[in-house]
Amino acid sequence: MHTFQVPYYQGTLKVTEDPENHFSVEFPPRKLQIQLRQDNEGANHWFESGLDKETEESYTVGLAIERYLNNKK
Repeated sequence: MHTFQVPYYQGTLKVTEDPENHFSVEFPPRKLQIQLRQDNEGANHWFESGLDKETEESYTVGLAIERYLNNKK
């Protein structure tokens, strides 16, 4: 597991990367569990645990995580 912080609007979010593209995000007042999935065309989608679609929240948090991971390379 790898823990890092990502900028999100005017603050930061604490993110823990779990195996297989799962991420636990400290998203006050709760913890958000999201998973990165790719569709058959290679586009990334961020799904909240237990849902079969992206939410606005999972999408925006997922993009912040993607930016962090891409800049880390």
